[in-house]
Amino acid sequence: MRHRLAAALALAGTLLALPAAACPDAGPQLLLRSCSGGDALAARLLLLPDEAPPAEPATETWVMTGAYTGEDRRADGGPMPVGLFVHGGRIINPNLGRMDGILLIGPDGRLGLHHRRRVAFAGARIDLTDLGARLRFARAAAQAGLSVAQSHLLIVDGAVDVKPRQDAPRFVRRILFTSGGGFGVWQSPLPMTLAEATEALAAAHAPEMALNLDMGSYDYCWRLDGGAATRCGLVDRADTARFSNFLVVARRPGG
Repeated sequence: MRHRLAAALALAGTLLALPAAACPDAGPQLLLRSCSGGDALAARLLLLPDEAPPAEPATETWVMTGAYTGEDRRADGGPMPVGLFVHGGRIINPNLGRMDGILLIGPDGRLGLHHRRRVAFAGARIDLTDLGARLRFARAAAQAGLSVAQSHLLIVDGAVDVKPRQDAPRFVRRILFTSGGGFGVWQSPLPMTLAEATEALAAAHAPEMALNLDMGSYDYCWRLDGGAATRCGLVDRADTARFSNFLVVARRPGG
């Protein structure tokens, strides 16, 4: 076990690195994009209310809703993220939701998107639907300083994995995706069904993997730069009490 943990710690800074390649193509619906394996931007998760969103970050920063928030409460009374959630050296939620998408963020701020049945970690592919494998993975990820969250995987290996559904609700959608060695966050220009938004993203950027971010009444999104705050969602900056987590992406100094 000690040898496996040492290997996980050694790989934590590199297992999420994507090969250097072109950026996702620029477009009006892209909130942000990072190139060359994500070197220009650093991602991290916040666990609310334990960690407060940055007020005046040193570099351009986006703060937005990440994984879904459930009705259950954590032992400390805080809101519980839906699905597997590891952060700050702690396993916040060991349970696996029905969603296929797994977001991993390394200590270096690099991120990767994975299918829950084949998560790349410590030189292996792990099936998180196996309880024992999931618990071992969660413990090793926590000790290695990784953050882990779960949501719906919309595009898998370049193929759309969402089917149109009759009478599906329409909302503005926000989707995290990887493409060509970089990553981006895409936001729909108008309310769409999840299937419509996924098809639009696929046509515009041909992602390798794409993960849904929580929206609807949890549509929190702000761009912070030089003391100025620009709204990209519906919820006010101070209205954070019901959220369990945020995804924060900041430009590295000089990036």
